[in-house]
Amino acid sequence: MLRTKQWKCPCIVLALCLLMGTCAATPAGMPDYSDKPDFSGMPGGLENKSGVAVPGEDKEVTETSSGLTIQKEPAKETLYLEALGSATAGTQKYTTVRRGDFILEATAAATVVYPKEERITYNFPYGNTYFIEAVNTEKKNKKAGDAIARIYVAIDEIQLAVLERQIQRMEERGETGAEYEEAKEQLEEMQKAIEATEIVVEKDCILVEQETFGNAYITTISSYTIVVADPKERLLEVSNENKSFHYGQKVKVSAKIDGVTQTGTGTVITASPGMVSEELTGTTALIRLDEESEYLYDGSGISVRVETVHMNDVLLMDVAASYMKNGVQLVKVKDEYGLHAVGFSFGRQNSSTYWVIDGLKEGAQILVQ
Repeated sequence: MLRTKQWKCPCIVLALCLLMGTCAATPAGMPDYSDKPDFSGMPGGLENKSGVAVPGEDKEVTETSSGLTIQKEPAKETLYLEALGSATAGTQKYTTVRRGDFILEATAAATVVYPKEERITYNFPYGNTYFIEAVNTEKKNKKAGDAIARIYVAIDEIQLAVLERQIQRMEERGETGAEYEEAKEQLEEMQKAIEATEIVVEKDCILVEQETFGNAYITTISSYTIVVADPKERLLEVSNENKSFHYGQKVKVSAKIDGVTQTGTGTVITASPGMVSEELTGTTALIRLDEESEYLYDGSGISVRVETVHMNDVLLMDVAASYMKNGVQLVKVKDEYGLHAVGFSFGRQNSSTYWVIDGLKEGAQILVQ
């Protein structure tokens, strides 16, 4: 037992000496910066990607009671967001603050209206005419002779035979007066009625409306009425509650025709189909398409765009380059030192562009967010 105690004492003393030597070499609680890069000569306030503070003139220097020197960051937010020459700088996209025209547009859905309409009645004086079905009912251009409805006409065969026999006897007797001409005309109309299977339009027109007759196979009609309009007398009607449209204004029009979007132009002419007035006091406006754009009337989903603001040679910036922080609109401006967070003011914006009024200069390179 005595030999064991004597063996342990020198080991304990040696361990204590080694521990005290290590503590003296490195002060307690301080990290070792011996392997960190030298940042001398870099602008004050920059930080490297490892998060180690960079020495600079804006550091506050204090000395502790133990004689250690500590540098503190000033109590303000640094504007440098990225050091120049960082690994990702080459892959970022930038836009330029530039001068140009600022345009603001309003968009409205349009419908086709027909200021001049005409009602046409087809009479069937002989037999029973049965309405079968309406055809070509879309509101598009109709050419003379186009069928718009299918019908079936049933003529009394006895009545037809009596009329034919009457005319034959008159011809045998040599009667060619007014009574003969009237009977012959009546016979021709009856024969046409027997052959009739369609109602056709008699002139070029726009088919606006046609009457329907319940069950197609049992409805007997004595006449058939349709509403047509002049193909050249069509207008576009748009809502003008926001007073975006004014008399004489040029507008852009688009419409889907056979599934493809087509574009054209037009002019605001009036607020009422019954009169032309320079004062658009109502809640709608009427637009006449320019001659080269009249085919758009045949489309569906017609849309009208009008410029409500057009300013020439103002400062512009892409909307995609801005971001919000603490309620302030900011951009990241690139210069020789890196990227700076800069606030700016704008007057108006459209879907893609700001009209810049303060805070940015022409030619500034802005990081796209």
